Amino acid sequence: MQIKEVNLFTGQMEAMKQFYGTLLELELLEESTSSVSFLTGNSILSFQQASGQEKPFYHVAFTIPTNQLAEAKKWVQDRNIPLLSKEDKDEFYFPYWDATAFYFYDPSGNLMEFIAHHSLDNAVEDAFDSRQLLCISEIGLPVDDVPDTISKMNGHYHLEPFAGDGKQFAPIGDAEGMFIVIDKEMPWFPDGRKPGVFATEVKVETGRAGSISLQNGLYSIVSV
Repeated sequence: MQIKEVNLFTGQMEAMKQFYGTLLELELLEESTSSVSFLTGNSILSFQQASGQEKPFYHVAFTIPTNQLAEAKKWVQDRNIPLLSKEDKDEFYFPYWDATAFYFYDPSGNLMEFIAHHSLDNAVEDAFDSRQLLCISEIGLPVDDVPDTISKMNGHYHLEPFAGDGKQFAPIGDAEGMFIVIDKEMPWFPDGRKPGVFATEVKVETGRAGSISLQNGLYSIVSV
């Protein structure tokens, strides 16, 4: 599965434009007073202004080349972005999907992740910069009912979980792109925050066209 576009909401529009456009040097695609879109490899990351006092936060991961984890960490730290740590570690290897990742926050408090999938043949020799953000590979979907969400994903797109217990946690998709379906009462790794449930719009390529609505209409997923 490929994630083509993720549209999220933020209460920190100007700070997000500065963070992603200036600090992380992503290519600006569109900008208005109430929205902004950036190119991230083969994906588009978009934000819209949240209404009222709402302070949405999400989990999003970017794939980086399998051989550039150390370079990517230095690149982020050189921009004075603190990495999240747990048990004195700031990078984490996940054996069940052969990947290594590190995490940080953006100005909206989104849990952002750079992940190197070692099963993918995407090593490069170039120095690391924003062009090495290859795609959005994960979007978190906190839900009331994980098994029901799995069933709907499978019914519409023939997508299945490849890890997790299927009851509280289920990554659905593959190394190229996945929905991180998590019980809304289960804390995120590694920061331990309980997930927020906020409007999320996602466009994907699954090989099966169609659209579904999840979590009482808060999540819109369109496959092209």
